[in-house]
Amino acid sequence: MSKTVAVLSLADGTKFTGFSFGAELSVRGEVVFNTSMTGWPELLSDPGLRGQILVLTYPLIGNYGVPPRDTEGGLMLNFESEEVQIAGLVVTDYSEEFSHWNAAGSLAEWLRGSGVPAIFGVDTRELAKHLRERGELEGAIEIEGAAVKPASANRIADVSIARAATYGEGDVTVALLDTGVRHNVIRSLVRRGVKVLRLPWDADIAAHEWDGLVLVDAPDDPSPVAGSVARALAKGRPVLGVGGGDKLLALAAGGAIRKLEHSHRGANQPVIEAGTSRAQITVQNRSWTVDAASLPEGWSVWFENLNDGSVEGIRHEALPFRAVAWHPEATNRPEEADRIYDEFIETIRRK
Repeated sequence: MSKTVAVLSLADGTKFTGFSFGAELSVRGEVVFNTSMTGWPELLSDPGLRGQILVLTYPLIGNYGVPPRDTEGGLMLNFESEEVQIAGLVVTDYSEEFSHWNAAGSLAEWLRGSGVPAIFGVDTRELAKHLRERGELEGAIEIEGAAVKPASANRIADVSIARAATYGEGDVTVALLDTGVRHNVIRSLVRRGVKVLRLPWDADIAAHEWDGLVLVDAPDDPSPVAGSVARALAKGRPVLGVGGGDKLLALAAGGAIRKLEHSHRGANQPVIEAGTSRAQITVQNRSWTVDAASLPEGWSVWFENLNDGSVEGIRHEALPFRAVAWHPEATNRPEEADRIYDEFIETIRRK
């Protein structure tokens, strides 16, 4: 195991020292933490985390290795995109030896091959408490003598597809604006017998033919995309936002978003459907929420967070526009989350 010293420096001057086990590079990024116990191959490849330094609070990471880079129908299996999206990784204990029937390599090998630095030996419980109290902070992973990896100028463009692509077959076409789509979103739609038209982030959505539209999260400010979405809403066709797609839908409708005091990152966030006693546990990865007071006339809150009361979903009261802030397609989700996609497809077919 490497004994190269690496330091995580936060913008408030706090430092955490450990040892390097990824690429020998120094990077900057927003430092965020996630409490999930498993699923780090999906987390590290989540486009929504592009450019962020991820802290995993579960103490032992790497013990089951990294699965093979298999694809099915043009989509990655076991990963949420084609590459590691995070800027850096921080863990307490890295397991150099791994054991799993489907492992194709180690986490360290995957990170080094992707040019992503990582630190082990950090008290991530203390670090998570610090971030919880101070809020998510800008930070840097620093390795003495290592080159500094430049930050991206446009993270949404980085994670978006370059040209339109289609997946699946069916009598219904669902357009998906790729501002950072997780592959399991596309898979969840294809599984329901529809054709998915995946559009680049800067596409004119209204210029294409589709029966329904899906909006997803973005790793950067989604405001530049809101105009294209607003023109698409004018068609009056069903629209669904998932996993942060609620921010983009709210902006396109004329609403506003705000940063959460405490971010929601993990597999155990409780939400409740507004006006009901129907609650469920959700998978989330977000630090922004829709400002309920900013929603225009005709819009209302669909779901609320049971911990802090923040908006977890919005809907139009007359038109077929809905969005949730959580990930109903997550591989570690409760199955009841499937209804979000089921109801969306049913709405399209009724039109």
